[in-house]
Amino acid sequence: MQECRLEEIIRMLAKAKKIALITHKNADPDALFSAYAFSKIVSHINPDAGITFIFPESISSLTRKLLDNLSLTINYARKPIEIKEDYDIVVVVDTGSPEQLGEFMGFADKVKKILLIDHHYTHKYFKERALLCIDTEAKSTAEIVYSLFEQLKIHISKDVAVGLLAAILYDTRQFSIARPKTLRISANLLEIVGELREILKLFRTTMDISEKIARLKAAMRMNLYRANDFLIAISDVGAYEASAARALLDLGADVAFIVSEDDTVRVSVRAKEDFVKRTGIHLGRDIMAKLGETLGGTGGGHDVAAGAEGRNVSKEYVKGKIVEILSKKLEEKGYKITVLKP
Repeated sequence: MQECRLEEIIRMLAKAKKIALITHKNADPDALFSAYAFSKIVSHINPDAGITFIFPESISSLTRKLLDNLSLTINYARKPIEIKEDYDIVVVVDTGSPEQLGEFMGFADKVKKILLIDHHYTHKYFKERALLCIDTEAKSTAEIVYSLFEQLKIHISKDVAVGLLAAILYDTRQFSIARPKTLRISANLLEIVGELREILKLFRTTMDISEKIARLKAAMRMNLYRANDFLIAISDVGAYEASAARALLDLGADVAFIVSEDDTVRVSVRAKEDFVKRTGIHLGRDIMAKLGETLGGTGGGHDVAAGAEGRNVSKEYVKGKIVEILSKKLEEKGYKITVLKP
């Protein structure tokens, strides 16, 4: 699905005096650098507009490392108490559902105009309230922002190009799930940046011991299911959900669900491309959106990577609902889930 009413967006931005750019919690490279790049578009259209960056709960450790290595400083708010003014527009970037805004979930409700720039399955909250600039076929929000630069014929500086390329590299797992358009955009950015290897170096990190423990615990606690020749793993950890899900895929699972719990219950899921292609199941739309609704929260995401959140439910209840929703969808496709005993 693709929708972006550019002329309407330009009119909206041109009239605004104060604009807030907000991303999902713990902004990853795609979220932060897409927001940063879009701020340059805002300044081009409306040089007098005041811009505030909001990254709920701060930014991810990798994002911080990239900023440090690029010597890029961005001042931002991370808690609602830090916001002291009203805004004409809130631009929500790389955020599939309002729950992903964390403590800022009700923030957009106080603003008359909302613009969503995103590549995930679009939650009904945003469909009903926001002007949309979305492309669910895009592999990163950075691709959408690049296209806006291109359509508006705005010069892309080197720092913006580096940020957008880093964002694409992150969200495509260094081009492993890139589409042809992703590579064309990246090639154009590389013309500005110069050396790809210099950016790739920024992604080389040593895994923290806490992340290693989470990945190993996910394997220890895993429940395993089979659907024909697909293997489905469901486990739980206290943190690093996405990393734990990827670890289970590396071990041989075709789909991996990870449940975690603090103030809310969160579910992260990852799948191999082959599972999505052969079953026709879109994890964000078909599984996690329904799971989030069942849990009294929200869910969504991509075909191979998605998430959901809920409240006042146990991890075991959530695991049962995952099996229930996934089983029903797989049965529609001619697959049957069975439990694999230890």
